[in-house]
Amino acid sequence: MKKLLLTIFFNSLSLLFIAQAPFTPKQFLGYNIGEQFTRHHRVVDYFYALEKAFPSNIKVVKTGQTYEKRDLLLCYIGTAENLKKLEEIRQKHLTQAADEQLAIVWLSYNVHGNESSGTEAAMQTAYRLLTDKISYLENTVVIMDPCLNPDGRDRYVNFYYQYGANPVDIERFSASHNETWPGGRPNHYLFDLNRDWAWMTQIESAIRVQQYNQWLPHVHVDFHEQGINEPYYFPPAAEPYHEVITDWQRDFQKEIGKNHAGYFDKAGWLYFSKEIFDLLYPSYGDTYPTYSGSIGMTYEQGGSGRAGLAVITQVGDTLRLADRVAHHVTTGLSTVETSARNAQKLVAEYQKFRKQKTYKYNSYVLRGTKAKVDPILDLLGKNKIDWQVVSTSTQAIQSKGYHYSSGLVEGFKLEIGDIVISTQQEKGTLVSVLFEPRTKLSDSLTYDITAWTLPHAYGLDGFAVEAILKATPFIPVPAPKSDFLATEGFVAYAVRWESLRTAQFLNAVQQAGLKVYFHEKGFKLAGLTYAPGTLLLLTGENKRPDFHAIVNDFAARYGVDIKGLVTGMVDGGTDFGSSSVKMVPNPRVGILAGDSFSSLNVGEIWHFFEQQLVKPAHLIFEGDIDAALSQLDVLFVPEGGFDIAGNDALNSWVRKGGTLIVIGGAIDALAADQGFGIKHKESQAVANAPVSYGNQERDQISDAITGAIYPCIIDKSNPMVFGYDFYYTLRQGATTYQIDGKPAFALAKNATAVNGFVGARVKAQQSEAHIAGSVPYGRGTIVYFIDNPLFRGFWESGKLMVVNSIYFVNQ
Repeated sequence: MKKLLLTIFFNSLSLLFIAQAPFTPKQFLGYNIGEQFTRHHRVVDYFYALEKAFPSNIKVVKTGQTYEKRDLLLCYIGTAENLKKLEEIRQKHLTQAADEQLAIVWLSYNVHGNESSGTEAAMQTAYRLLTDKISYLENTVVIMDPCLNPDGRDRYVNFYYQYGANPVDIERFSASHNETWPGGRPNHYLFDLNRDWAWMTQIESAIRVQQYNQWLPHVHVDFHEQGINEPYYFPPAAEPYHEVITDWQRDFQKEIGKNHAGYFDKAGWLYFSKEIFDLLYPSYGDTYPTYSGSIGMTYEQGGSGRAGLAVITQVGDTLRLADRVAHHVTTGLSTVETSARNAQKLVAEYQKFRKQKTYKYNSYVLRGTKAKVDPILDLLGKNKIDWQVVSTSTQAIQSKGYHYSSGLVEGFKLEIGDIVISTQQEKGTLVSVLFEPRTKLSDSLTYDITAWTLPHAYGLDGFAVEAILKATPFIPVPAPKSDFLATEGFVAYAVRWESLRTAQFLNAVQQAGLKVYFHEKGFKLAGLTYAPGTLLLLTGENKRPDFHAIVNDFAARYGVDIKGLVTGMVDGGTDFGSSSVKMVPNPRVGILAGDSFSSLNVGEIWHFFEQQLVKPAHLIFEGDIDAALSQLDVLFVPEGGFDIAGNDALNSWVRKGGTLIVIGGAIDALAADQGFGIKHKESQAVANAPVSYGNQERDQISDAITGAIYPCIIDKSNPMVFGYDFYYTLRQGATTYQIDGKPAFALAKNATAVNGFVGARVKAQQSEAHIAGSVPYGRGTIVYFIDNPLFRGFWESGKLMVVNSIYFVNQ
C-alpha cells in the first residue's frame, strides 16, 4: 500500500512538473519557428496554447471568421495588472483621461497572404514579449493580429507544401518559387486587403477595422514583404506625406527608425528608409491608422511569394525563412521598446491630436436621393464618423463652399435632408482626407492612386465648407417610413431606377419568380415624371395570388422608391403596351478567370455579383469557355491579356446574341483588330527631351495617370446611363480609345481632372476620351469599360453602369 501511495505521489509530481514546464514554440509546434510554414489552424492553436501557458499576460479573442470560415484572432499582451483592466485602459484612452499612462501598440501581420514570414514572426514576437522582453510591457499594452488574411495565407502555404522540394530547392526557377494563379496575396474574393482599410468591402477588413476603431492605438505597424532582392524597409516613410500628418507623427517615425537601425547595424543587416512607401492613399494599413491619430507604419522584409523556405538572391546569398522571421521579430520588439520608452509622449501627443482640429474645410454637405445617400452613410458608420441630417427648415441656413459639381466656390442654402459631416469629431482628420476636393501632393512620385474624393465616388452633390456649420441643433433622425402599400386595384408598380439598391430589388423579385419590365424612354403620369429605365411590375403579367404581397415585402426590404399606378395610359410618353416597354431579362452571367487575367479584377466582379448584387455568376477558367458559352447570356472578360479576337467560339457566341463585357487592358485584344467597334485614339505625340539616367523614373510619370477623377459627359438616351444625372470616372491609366458611335460616357473636350495626378505628356490626349459604351456585333453586343467601374469595390457610382449593361443593353 505504501509503495502504491509513493508511486501515485511521484506520478502526480511528474505530471505537475510537466504542466509547469516552460512553454517553447518548438515544444508545441515540433519545429523551430522559421524552419517550416505553419498552417492557420496551427497558428490559432499556438496562440491559445500561449494563453494557457501565460494566462496572466496574454488574452486571445476570436473576432470573427473569413469567407472560408477560418478564425480571425486578436491577442492582448500586457502585465497581469493591465490585462485585468483592459476595458478601463481602453476607456481612459478614448476619453483622453488625465491619468492615462500606457502606450497602446497594435501589430498587424500577413495582410498579404503570401508575405508569409509575418505570421511566423507574430508567433515568435508574442513569445518573446511574454518571456525575455516582458519588461517592455510595463508601459505598454500590445494588441497583436497574427494574420489579417488567413484564406490567402493558407492558399500560399498549401501551395508551398504541394510544390516545395525536399531538400529545399533554392533556385528561383523551381516550382516552389513560382505560385500558380491567383497566388496567395489576396483574400478569398481576390481583393488586396491592404487597400481596403477605409472601404471595408471585405469581411476581414470590416471585422478588423471595427476592432481597431474601438481602440485607436498610439502606434500601428503593418508587417509586409517585398521582392527577394530587396533589403529591409522601415520608416521614416517616403514623400508624399499627406499635409494633415502632424510633425509629431513624422518625428516619431524617425525615432522608431533610428532604434531599428541600431539593431540592424549591430547584426550587419541591410535596410533602407525614406523611399518608395509614401503616406497618402487613405486605405492602407499605415495611412488609415495615421489619419485616425496613430503613428502608422509599414515594415517590408525581402521575400514574399518567391522566397519559399529558402531562395538564392541575385547577389548569390541564400535568403531563408528564418532570416525573414528574425528581421520582423527584431523590428516588432524594437517598436514596442521605443513605444514603452516614449509612452508619456505618445499619450500626450495623441491627446493633442484629438483636440487640435485645423483644416481648410471644416464641414461637408452631401445631398442626393435616399437610395444614393444611404451607401455613404453606411461607410461613415463603419468608420465611426458622425453625421447629422438637416431635419427642419429652421436649420436651412445660408452658407458658401466649394461645390463638388461645379468646382467653384458658391453660395448655397442647407436643405431638409442634407447630410452634414463635421471635422470637429474624433475622426475629423479622416473626414478631411476622405472628402477633400483636391489632394495636395508634396511629391508626384506616389505608390498608389492620388484621388478618392467620396462625393464623386458615390455619385453625390455637395459642398466643402470652410466654416463650422452649427444649425440648431443637428439631430440624427431615422429614415422616413414609406406609407406605400401594394394592393388590389393597381395595374402596375413603378420603381425608379437609381442605385444598386434598386438593382438588388430587381434581382430579388426576379428570383421570386416575378416578371419585370422597364420603360426604355420614360413617361409622365399623375403629375410625376419617370425617367428612362423605370421598372414596371405589371399586375396583368404576374397573375399569381401572392403578387402584391411579394411586391410589398421586397419594396420594404430594399427601401426602393415605388409608386402604385391605376392605369397604363400615361400622360406623356408611351403607354405600357408600347414596344418601348420591354421585359427585363434574368441573364445567366459568366466571369472568365485564370492565368490570362488580373486576379484583382476577377475578384472585383466576382465579389460584386455574390456579395453585393447577390446574383449567381459562374466563375469560368479560360480553358472551359467553349463548354460554358451555350449556358450564358453575359460574359465578363476582366483585365488581362486574353486573346478575345482569336477565339472563334466566343466571337460566334456574341454574333448570335451574347453580351460581352470587356474591361480595361483586356480591350487591347480587340482594339488591334478591325470589326470590333473600338480602336486606340490617335493623339499628337509629345517629343521627350533627353533625360539623365538618375531622373528616368521620375520622368516616366509624365506619361502616367495615377488615379485621377474626371467629370464625364453622358448620353442619357443610352441604356448604360439609366439612373445617372452625372458621373465622375476614376481614371487608372492614360491609354485612350475611341468606341464606334456615340459613347455612353466620355470626357469633355480639353478635359481637366478635378482631383489626382495627370502626367504632363498625357493631359492633352484625355480630351474627348471615351470611358464606356457599347457596340453591336451581329445580334449581340460588346460593352467596353475603359475605366474599371468596380475598382476596389469602393467606386460606388460605377456599379449601376455594370448592372445597366447586363440587364438593359442588347434588349
